[in-house]
Amino acid sequence: MPFTPFHIVAGTSVKSVFPKYFSWSTFALTNVLIDCEALYYYLTTGVFSHKFFHTIFGVIIVAIVCATLGKPFCEFGLRVWNKTFNMENIKWFKTEVKINNFSSWMGAITGALSQLILDSIMHRDMTPLFPFSNQNIFLRIVSVENLHYICLGLFLIGVFIYLLKKLLFK
Repeated sequence: MPFTPFHIVAGTSVKSVFPKYFSWSTFALTNVLIDCEALYYYLTTGVFSHKFFHTIFGVIIVAIVCATLGKPFCEFGLRVWNKTFNMENIKWFKTEVKINNFSSWMGAITGALSQLILDSIMHRDMTPLFPFSNQNIFLRIVSVENLHYICLGLFLIGVFIYLLKKLLFK
């Protein structure tokens, strides 16, 4: 499925544990850009295909682009988030706009590698370690249903940790 919401929400657990060292925005941007390849093939051929940008080299390229060029785009998005949704009245959801370089890189790298592994578990047409191997060593190491449950569980853990921190460290 393109633009996999399950992959993206799983990143909330990392963000809640390491808020200053992980950019969820660059994490999400990286996931979406990688899946644009599958969407492109679907729109042009009618079949979701996971080719170059779903390999180790492809996700590294996307991570580099998102960590560097995507950082200002994500900062702009966070400014819009704060202004559009009037976050002054809902302090819990107001977010820091400035993304430091380290958190940008960690978000992009985590997004790229998690996208590669999670999609490799789900999709038969992937060769994540190409050109070193044409095998998909991750295929069905857990069922797709359980993979979705794991991602949702990570999301719930992330929300729980976030709310717990907000309550304890006002």
